[in-house]
Amino acid sequence: MIEKGKSFILFLLVAVSLVQSYFLAYSKPFMETKEKTELNYVKTELLGTEEEAKNLIFPEQLVLHLGNDKHTVFYPSTGPFYDLILTKLKSRVFKGMQRAPVNTVDWNQIRRENQGIELRFGRPIPFELLQRGEIQIDSDFLFFGDSIDRIWIYTSKVRDEVRTFFFSSDGRFVYEAQRADLTIGDVEGYVGFGQYWDPYTTQDGNLYIPEKSSSRIVEMDVAFDRYTTEQMQDNLFFDPGITKTIQNSKSAQFYTDGKRGLKVEQDGTWLSFTDLVARTEGRNDMMDNVMAAISFVNEHGGWNGRHQFVKETTSETGSLNVRFQQYYRDVPIVSDSLMNFGFIQLTMQQGGVSSYNRSLVVLDKDISNKRSRQLPGGDILRSTLKEMASSGKNVEALFPALRPVLKKDTITLSPVWAARLASGEVVIVADSSPVIAN
Repeated sequence: MIEKGKSFILFLLVAVSLVQSYFLAYSKPFMETKEKTELNYVKTELLGTEEEAKNLIFPEQLVLHLGNDKHTVFYPSTGPFYDLILTKLKSRVFKGMQRAPVNTVDWNQIRRENQGIELRFGRPIPFELLQRGEIQIDSDFLFFGDSIDRIWIYTSKVRDEVRTFFFSSDGRFVYEAQRADLTIGDVEGYVGFGQYWDPYTTQDGNLYIPEKSSSRIVEMDVAFDRYTTEQMQDNLFFDPGITKTIQNSKSAQFYTDGKRGLKVEQDGTWLSFTDLVARTEGRNDMMDNVMAAISFVNEHGGWNGRHQFVKETTSETGSLNVRFQQYYRDVPIVSDSLMNFGFIQLTMQQGGVSSYNRSLVVLDKDISNKRSRQLPGGDILRSTLKEMASSGKNVEALFPALRPVLKKDTITLSPVWAARLASGEVVIVADSSPVIAN
C-alpha cells in the first residue's frame, strides 16, 4: 500500500514537471512593465490635428522652363496650378535609377533651350522620406541613404523623349530615372500652365527673380485662439499634479517637475519645453528622428495649421534640430527677430525629444480687413538682393511669405518677400506696399 502511494506521488511529480516544461518552452513571456516609467509620456487630449509625413513634405517651389530662356515660378500659394502639377507627378512612377556626376549634362543649356519643370525642396530630403511624401521611386537602390534637394524633368529635343533627374543635395551627383511613365505631352501640359504667368529671370540658375511687381496679394487681420498653459502642462508633464511654478511674471511663466521645464512667453503665445531625461542611447538616425518628431507633435499639442518640413541641422552635441514651417492659406509665415511665431522646432537625440518650441496660437480660417498690397520685382528687388550679397548674405531661394504682427485680439499678416540663405536661415528681404489705384 505504501509502495503504491509512493508510485502515485512520483507520477504526479513527473506530470507536473512535464506541464511546467511545456509552458516554459512554448508560452510567450510577459516582458512589459506594469507601471509606466518617467520616460513615458501620457497621451492626453489632442489640441490640434494629427499629421502624416506625406502632408509635411512638398516642394518649396516649382520652376517652369518654357523654352527660349523663358521661365516662371509656382509656389504653394499659386493655387490650383501648383496643386494640379504636383498631384499629376505623384501618380507617376520613377524606376531604373542610374547615378552619374552632375556635370555630365550642360544644365545651363537645358535650362535655356528645353521645356521642363523643377521641383525644388530647398533642403536635403532623404529618398526614404521623399517616398513618404508620395513620390513613387524604386526602393532597392545602392544610393538609398542619399538625399536630394530637387527633381528636374525636361523634354529632350535630341532624343525626342522625357528625361528625369534627381539631384543629390551634396551637389556632386544626379540620379536619372531610366523608366518613368511620363510623356512629352505630359511635360508640355505642365509647362502650358505657366505660359501666361509672371515672367522670372535668373543669372545663375539658382535664384529666380520676378520681372515685375505682383499685386495678387492681400494684407489681412486674422482672429485667433490659443492653447492654455494648463493644457500644455497636462500634455507635457508626466504628473502635472507635482508641477511647481518657479516664476510667474508679466513677461513669462516658468514651470517644472524637477526634470522637465516649461516656459510660456509672448503674452501666452510661445512655448519652450525642455526634458533632461530624454533618451540618449541607440543609433542617432536622421530618418528615425524626423518621424519621432512628427509623432511627438501629434501626441503633444498637435498641429495648429498646415506645416512643411523645412530643415534639420546637427548641433555640436550630436543632437538634431528639426523644424516645421507653418503656412496660412498656403503661404509660409515668417517672423522677424523680435517675435517667435510660425514654426515648430524640436531637438532630437536617438528618437527622444530634449526640447520642444512652438507657437500656441491657433489662427481662424476667416479673415477681416483685407487690404490689397503689391510685392516689388525687377530692378528694385535685384538691387536689394545685390546689397545682401555684398554684405556676405548668400541668398539661395526667394519666396512670398507673411509677416505676423500680434495685436490684442487679432494677428495682422502682411505680405513680404522672404529669402532662404545658404546657412539655412530665413530672413525677410522686402516689404509689400499699398496698391495705388490708376
